[in-house]
Amino acid sequence: MLNRKASAYSFFVLRIIFDSIVVFVSWMLAYYLRFYVIPGGVGAPLVQFLWLGLLVVIIFLIFLNGNKLYQNSQELPWQAEVQSVIRSAMEGVFSFVFVLYFFFDIRISRMSIAIFSLLVALLLIVERIILKNRYFASWSKNKNIRTVLLVGHGEKMNQYYHEIANGKTRGVKAIGQLNSNGHPIKALQQFQGNLHEVVSLCKPDMVVISYPTQEYEIERKVVSQSLSLLEDVVLIPNLPQSYIGLNITEFHKIPVAYLNDANFSFLQRVSKRLFDFLLSLLITIAISPFLLLLALLVKLSSPGPVIFKQKRITEHGRVFTMLKFRSMNNDPKLATVAWTTKDDPRITKIGKFMRKTSLDELPQLFNIIKGDMSLIGPRPERPELVEKFLEEIPGYQLRHKVKAGLSGWAQVNGLRGDTSLVERIDYDLYYIRNWSFLFDLRIFFFTFITGFINKNAY
Repeated sequence: MLNRKASAYSFFVLRIIFDSIVVFVSWMLAYYLRFYVIPGGVGAPLVQFLWLGLLVVIIFLIFLNGNKLYQNSQELPWQAEVQSVIRSAMEGVFSFVFVLYFFFDIRISRMSIAIFSLLVALLLIVERIILKNRYFASWSKNKNIRTVLLVGHGEKMNQYYHEIANGKTRGVKAIGQLNSNGHPIKALQQFQGNLHEVVSLCKPDMVVISYPTQEYEIERKVVSQSLSLLEDVVLIPNLPQSYIGLNITEFHKIPVAYLNDANFSFLQRVSKRLFDFLLSLLITIAISPFLLLLALLVKLSSPGPVIFKQKRITEHGRVFTMLKFRSMNNDPKLATVAWTTKDDPRITKIGKFMRKTSLDELPQLFNIIKGDMSLIGPRPERPELVEKFLEEIPGYQLRHKVKAGLSGWAQVNGLRGDTSLVERIDYDLYYIRNWSFLFDLRIFFFTFITGFINKNAY
C-alpha cells in the first residue's frame, strides 16, 4: 500500500511539472508563431516574453488546482477532465490579460493571446492523455489499483458502485461491502463483523461510506471509526447537515467528501515548500562553519563515518534516506530497531551532547533542501516500525498525509525519546488537522527553546 501511495504522489508531482512545461512552451511557441512565422509581425522583446511566461505558468497552476485537476484527477472520466482543462485555460487566459492590463500596463499582441489560448488548451489535453495513459498502463499489471471497501447501503452507494464497476473509473476496485442491512450489492462479497476487524482482514486502501437519511447516527459513528483506521475515507453525504464544513467534490455527478485530508491546499503546499527550501538553505549556509566543527568532533570521537544514514518514511509512505551526525559507536547493534534509552552505552560523549541538544539532527537540513522532509512535521520512523505501527495503532497512517519534519508539535511539547508513542501520534494528528502557516512559525520558534533544554532528549 505504501508503494501505491508513493506512486500516486509521483503522479501528482509529474502532473504539476508537465503542466508547467506545457504552459510555458505554449506561451513561447505563440511568440514564435506570431512574430517569426505569420507575416507582418514585429518582434516583441524576448526577455519580456520570458518573464511573462513564468507569470502565466503561476496563474495557470492556480486555476488548474482550483478546478481540482490535482485532486484525485486520475479518477475523473475523460470528458470531465477535458472540460476542466478547457475551463482552466479560459480562466487562466482571461486572468492573465487582466493582470497585464491593470497591474503592469503591458500591451501584448491580441493574435499572440489567441494563438496561445488555442495551443495551451490543446497541448494540456494531449499532455494529460499521455501522462494518464502511462499511469493507467501499470494497472494492467495490478499496480496502482486502489482497493475500496463500501460501508453502508442505499441508492447513492449503489450508484457509486455502478460507476466504478462499469469501467468508467479505472484503477479503483471494490473488494466488498459491510453493513448492507439487508440491501447487499449482489456482485460484492459481504463482510460480517465490526469495521476494525474487516479493515484488518482485507486491508483496503480506501473506505467509502454512505447510509440512507434515517440512519444518519449510524453513519456518523462509522465515519468516526473510519477516521482512526484509514488514511483515505470518503463520505457520500445524504443530509444537508452532512455538508457543513466539508469540501464537497463530484465523482461522476455524485457529491462526495474526501475526509482525513490534511489541511493543505495546493498553494499552501507550494508556499510551505518554498519556505522550507529557502530557510533551510539560508540556515545551512549560515551555520556551515559550525557543521564542519561538529563533523570534526564526531570523527575524532570514535572510528566510523561522520554521517549516519537510515531509511525512513515520509509523505505518502515514500522511503528516503535520513541523515544524522553519528552519535553512537560504529557497532553492529546499531542495526537493531530498539529506541535509545537514558544512559545508553552505545552513545559517544559528543553524541550524548548532540542528542541532548538535538544538534545531531542538523544534517537533515539537506533532506529538507532535497525535498524529502519539511522543517515542521511529524518525525519520520523506520519502515519496519511503520509496518508494525500500522497494524497496532489506529490512526497512525494519517501521519503520512504530510512530509516528515525536522521538528513537530509533539517534539516542542516534550514528546520525544522514551515517551508515549500514542500521545505523540495524537499531537501529530492535531498538527495535521489544524495546520496553518502561523502554526508552523509557532512550532519553529518553540523549537529553538525546547530543542536545547528538553529533558526527554537522549
